[in-house]
Amino acid sequence: MTNLVFWIYIAVSAANVIAKAIPSEELDQFTKPLLMPLLMFYVYRSSIGKTTLRILLLSGALLFSWLGDVVLMYQANETYFMAGIGLFLIAQIIYVVVLRKSTYQKPPLNLYRVFPFILYGLALFYFLLPAGDFTIPIVVYGLVIMTMAIMARLREGNTSQESYQLALYGSILFVLSDSILAVNSFHTAIPYAGVFIMSTYCAAQLLLVKGLLGHVE
Repeated sequence: MTNLVFWIYIAVSAANVIAKAIPSEELDQFTKPLLMPLLMFYVYRSSIGKTTLRILLLSGALLFSWLGDVVLMYQANETYFMAGIGLFLIAQIIYVVVLRKSTYQKPPLNLYRVFPFILYGLALFYFLLPAGDFTIPIVVYGLVIMTMAIMARLREGNTSQESYQLALYGSILFVLSDSILAVNSFHTAIPYAGVFIMSTYCAAQLLLVKGLLGHVE
């Protein structure tokens, strides 16, 4: 059953990306709300008999991601767009906590390891800002998602190599997905932006889930 859920998620993700490419609003609205519930069910099936606080938090991150997905389907409305950012902000904060808890011990801060992330974040802020009323939300959300990626990077040596790599790749893809969304929304229209945003987003969530599930206490 777990493998079946995995492949259904892959199929629905592909269908959503295709919906963005065609484009097909009907297919997009049908597939997008299914993505995070499928991953939540995958987490449930993968953790039967070993439910822990980490698993509950991971499910919470996916839940708020799902709420953000649904709300952002109405992003033509500025209120919905801001609400979507807020929901994903909560999801990212939970991911930071889960990543921290998915380690053998508190990861020490290593500036050499995280410098590329800091540099990327500063460059993105320089490129996007100022953005009028969205300046503060962009800065707050940007700082949190970069913290998430930094925490994923700092897990090296404090979990299994597979768990570390999967979660790190997932966090990088999440940053990339949100970067494309931000540039497309606040700076320059990107051709087929939806295709790039959703393909990286779907992969990011799956890799984060598999990486965090792969951590052995």
